Amino acid sequence: MRFAYTVCVDKTVWRGIPTLCDEFTEGKRLHRVYRETPEELTGILLELHEFADRVSGAAKCCLKIKNTLDRPVRISKADVGVAVENGGAQLHYFSSNWGREFDPLNMLLTETHAIHVLSGRSSKGFAPWVGLECSEGFVSMNIGWSGNWQATTYRRAFGDPALFVCMGIGSHDFYIDIPAKEEFEAPEVYISASKESMEDASFGTRQYFIDYVSIIDKEKWDTLPVCYNTWWCYEDRLVNENKCLQNAVIGKDLGITNFMMDAGWFGNNADGINWYQKRGDWDIENLEDFPHGLHYLGEAINKTGVKFGIWCEIEAVGEYAELNHKHPEFIAKRDGQSLGYVCMGNPAVVDWAIGVVDKLVTEYGAHWIKFDFNLDPNSGCNCTNHGHGEGDGLYAHYKGYYRFLETLHQRYPDLILENCCSGGLRMDFGILARTHFTFLSDPDYVDNHFQTFWGATAFIHPAGCYHFTQSESCGDINGPDEPRNPISADMSQTKFDFYIRSSMMSTFGLSYDLPSWPDWCKKRLKEHIEFFKSISKDYILCGSMHRLTGQALRYGKGDRFQAYQFNAKDNSAYVFLYKLKGAGGERRICLKGLEPERFYHVRYVDRRDEFTTTGAELMEKGVVISGMEESSEIIEVR
Repeated sequence: MRFAYTVCVDKTVWRGIPTLCDEFTEGKRLHRVYRETPEELTGILLELHEFADRVSGAAKCCLKIKNTLDRPVRISKADVGVAVENGGAQLHYFSSNWGREFDPLNMLLTETHAIHVLSGRSSKGFAPWVGLECSEGFVSMNIGWSGNWQATTYRRAFGDPALFVCMGIGSHDFYIDIPAKEEFEAPEVYISASKESMEDASFGTRQYFIDYVSIIDKEKWDTLPVCYNTWWCYEDRLVNENKCLQNAVIGKDLGITNFMMDAGWFGNNADGINWYQKRGDWDIENLEDFPHGLHYLGEAINKTGVKFGIWCEIEAVGEYAELNHKHPEFIAKRDGQSLGYVCMGNPAVVDWAIGVVDKLVTEYGAHWIKFDFNLDPNSGCNCTNHGHGEGDGLYAHYKGYYRFLETLHQRYPDLILENCCSGGLRMDFGILARTHFTFLSDPDYVDNHFQTFWGATAFIHPAGCYHFTQSESCGDINGPDEPRNPISADMSQTKFDFYIRSSMMSTFGLSYDLPSWPDWCKKRLKEHIEFFKSISKDYILCGSMHRLTGQALRYGKGDRFQAYQFNAKDNSAYVFLYKLKGAGGERRICLKGLEPERFYHVRYVDRRDEFTTTGAELMEKGVVISGMEESSEIIEVR
């Protein structure tokens, strides 16, 4: 396998395999520099920087296009990837849409193929990951970019025959003009390879993410957080000050660490216009439902010992928002028509957005900001008075959004930044290099959760994932076949455990009317949270995860047994096992990453069976998933 790229400069396309020129050791990584000056691209120097983990080989690849001419050049494509033997190959990838994140697809690469995202959101259309399966092994590849992107395959039959598989920025109307003697750095592409399996290649990407990409400070955190959220159980229609305070008090007793005030807190609620149409008016509080104001609410919740957080769709501008009239120069437009968001290619917009968050933190006492984005910018803004050109407005917007997030993290290093985008429609390393967690999907019924969690962890470490347990909802968000409130006094503990544990393999949240819960459910949830806090740092945040089964799919499809293994640095482990609807009988699951000669004490947490055996036995013969459908078990391996 060799690195490769494809660029288009002044309408001339070049596909190259660069030459290694320099190598440096930088801590735990090797920094390699590859250079090429193609004759077909006069005056252009192509420079690829590889930052590879010295053990796994997983790497971040950055392509720089340097203009050595005395005139501008126009770049309209910049892809990075690999070149492999020109033989049989298969591409694995996921389509993605609202409530349908990570639907698996694959195709035999018999000819040129391309995947395009043109919605302006990195995971609306397809997830920003591809897996290559070929004679040389398996490759996991994902792009660190939040806007439009493409993945292309190309077979070169002449000269040095090779199959190119690359990812990068580009669309039918993207271009950026690079001035004389300046350079353009394309979005990063992350690449991990394995001779053994696609799961092993994905394992390398996950570990690279948590070691080098994520902004989570592993030394500072004692546990991953557990966050209460107001949205699905109340939405903006039913939420109010009293309900927030009641849930925060109960949440503190249960061990919940954070409280999220979702949409419904801003705008004049007496006007009958819903939250979506008023986005952008973050300076106007909803005093009808929060009569003492947001400063009081944040202070009161923080005093309970649960940390207050707040939702904000900082990029969006609703149709009836006063911001449209206060700052018309902020609005992203295409051919003169509003696109419904503020253009962060305009530096004044970034300054305004930072000021909004300053108030959320310093006046309202927010410890966590949930940033959402519920629209498609498509090709983005083409107003040339915003500090960008006609062809790079979306590119400039995301560069500005990245600067905004970076400034917040520098100014408030303890502030948790959550990435959300109509659920999971902007889930990429570009944004995850600047936020702590990414929300997986709006629907949170169990099948959907497992499908999205398995798909997301093709490249994202579980510590960076965030999702709710199956919520109580005001409507049919989880579909007509799922209960609006899955929690009831007469449900079995087995079913309760199944719902809660499904989301306990990453940072997790809850959205329920807790005052109405039966006492036994509160007590059991408290036990689950205590267990999660006891293992989440060593086994999830600072550990490594192996997916031991295939992907579960919605509507009773896919692999109905689910098993995930979390190893600590001392090679002890916890294994989470689940039987979904349709999982008949039992299955034996082989573990991974243990020490073959070491004797492990194995304990089933629920049924309390215990035995001692070697790591080799556990990896060759495995453990058993049994019990009824919609059940769970946790196995301790020490």
